[in-house]
Amino acid sequence: MLMRVCWLLIGVAIGVAVTLAITSQTWLIASLEYNLTWDRGRDWVGALSGWAAFVAAAASLPYLIGQWREAKKQTRFVIGDEDPTLDVIEHLKDKNTLVIRIVNWNRRSIFVKDIAVASKTKPSNMTDQAVVWDAKNEDGDVDAKLPVQIKGWEDRAARPGFASLDILLIRQAAGSEENWTADSVVPFPQDASIVATIQMLGNVHRLLELTANAFPAKTP
Repeated sequence: MLMRVCWLLIGVAIGVAVTLAITSQTWLIASLEYNLTWDRGRDWVGALSGWAAFVAAAASLPYLIGQWREAKKQTRFVIGDEDPTLDVIEHLKDKNTLVIRIVNWNRRSIFVKDIAVASKTKPSNMTDQAVVWDAKNEDGDVDAKLPVQIKGWEDRAARPGFASLDILLIRQAAGSEENWTADSVVPFPQDASIVATIQMLGNVHRLLELTANAFPAKTP
């Protein structure tokens, strides 16, 4: 009796397997015949073309964003909304002197409110002060006392307004009072950076900081 049941179950299993194989083969053949027709082939080509266009658009998106940013930057420059720039170089003749040049690319006037020196290697107990020793603009020598005004670039056919400032690093004399003046000029640290605080005039006055390295970075 048990053997008959086992053989029956084996027969049923074989029948099911054969049926599934035949059905799957029939479905596969029908699917291939359907998908390999001319009309269905055109549908597949159309669908793949859409995906290809999407992939191409996605690949070009970073380039388009870069183009948009560049166009926005050029527009800001043309209408006079660009921020001023700061450049720093060692004085060619005077030792321990830096020359900073601030160019106003904006149509609004700006004032150089403060010049500071930042350094990571500067000892915490050393109090030094950056002082403006000489100042020039497009018209010649000007008062070296801060704030220094730089006119706005309203006439786009002319050169932009600028200020060239010679700065020294002065060490505070022992026992001197506030607003001190001393003759002890010290070298700028090699990792020094110059920070210029700028006030830009307008409906709402802006305060911004421009930073530049005092010396070229050393390559390893």
